[in-house]
Amino acid sequence: MDSNKLLGRPGQYTSAAWIADSGATPGETGVDGGATVEVFETAADAKTRSEYILGVLKEMGPAFGTEWHHLKGTTLLRVSGKLSPSVNTQYKAAFGS
Repeated sequence: MDSNKLLGRPGQYTSAAWIADSGATPGETGVDGGATVEVFETAADAKTRSEYILGVLKEMGPAFGTEWHHLKGTTLLRVSGKLSPSVNTQYKAAFGS
């Protein structure tokens, strides 16, 4: 489910996958449910998206949520901050970044 309605829009992801993780919020889609993988047309678009999200989260503060970001070319892996750092490390290793 594309709750942000960004799929295919200019400068946004061209495909995405939502990963459910039992350590996050059960039943939620997107990063709240565990992690997301977003694929963009260009590496610059992926970086812009990552910087935008991290900027919003920083401005809103930790009560609004936290997440880890891992970039690899045109792909952005977003991991919920509700998960432990060791789980993030496992996602990062699987992602190959």
